[in-house]
Amino acid sequence: MPRVVAPIISDFYEKLHTSKGVKIVCGAMVSEIAGVDGRVQKVFLADGTAYPADMVLVGVGVAPNVELARDAGLRITNGIVVNEFLQTDDESIFAIGDCAEHHCIFAGARVRLESVQNAADQAQCAASTIAGRQNCYRALPWFWTDQFDIKLQMAGISQGHDRIVTRGNAESRKLSVFYFKAGRLLAIDSINRPLDHIIGRKLIAAGVPVTPEQAADESIDLRMLEQMQSHHAGRPGVH
Repeated sequence: MPRVVAPIISDFYEKLHTSKGVKIVCGAMVSEIAGVDGRVQKVFLADGTAYPADMVLVGVGVAPNVELARDAGLRITNGIVVNEFLQTDDESIFAIGDCAEHHCIFAGARVRLESVQNAADQAQCAASTIAGRQNCYRALPWFWTDQFDIKLQMAGISQGHDRIVTRGNAESRKLSVFYFKAGRLLAIDSINRPLDHIIGRKLIAAGVPVTPEQAADESIDLRMLEQMQSHHAGRPGVH
């Protein structure tokens, strides 16, 4: 989890899992999965430690299926290269979902996102263009995970942040972490604070200015910032 969330979030989940009887072993290398008659019995680590096992779940990452696009002569990098309309080098061919590499305005880079939300939003965007209503893909990335009775909701891309502030606390099991870069809000991770997630998605997507001090001050209703931005945007001459 430290790859995508602040230490306070990953520490929270480590304590959550260990409190439920899960033993977490980090920095270990599996040397052998042993069993009899096609059924696993033990997992051996490189240091000689053995763990009894009924089932082994292996997470090894995702390799995008780009063979069809490559055979068609389309450009491939980390995935199938698409433009802002999700078109490949051949404008009549679209690529969406886990296999497509697109420019994400919220990451400030070309990315390939492996999430249900991204695939669904890109499908709508591509369908709109195919139907004659050309539509740029500008959806804000957001993610979620349910672990035990705890829901983590994530909005935005936090990579490159230089400051974090929090609302709530880990002890109450209700916590939001706000990620900033050069004073600009990049992302929000929320544990059991769904309203923060909903408002955060609106703030980031609309580029509403939010200071770290405002984000950390629970006496400030973040909904008011979004409403003020909407009010000013609707006034003539105000941009």
